[in-house]
Amino acid sequence: MTEFYTATDLEQAGYVPYRLAELFGEPDITTNEDRWSRETVEAVEHEVLAPAARVVFAAFEPQLDTRAGMIAADLRVGRPQMEQMLARVTVRESGNGRNP
Repeated sequence: MTEFYTATDLEQAGYVPYRLAELFGEPDITTNEDRWSRETVEAVEHEVLAPAARVVFAAFEPQLDTRAGMIAADLRVGRPQMEQMLARVTVRESGNGRNP
């Protein structure tokens, strides 16, 4: 397990490239590619993004086409990306990864 997530890693996880610094703070620029510490990324996912995603899912639960509604509202992070992020946080919380 690496100590950092690169911009490429985070983009592959579904994050929008131009929002990375807004979400995770200024990157470590000591390498050829922007990167953020694993601790920072996992803390933001656990403490901010996962709780927010749970609220969004609960708010739109009765609506079957949540993703289409998010696209129409110009929300860049879609349902699949939020589900993947929630799955990562849930795995960490269950003891198979970082403990909260």
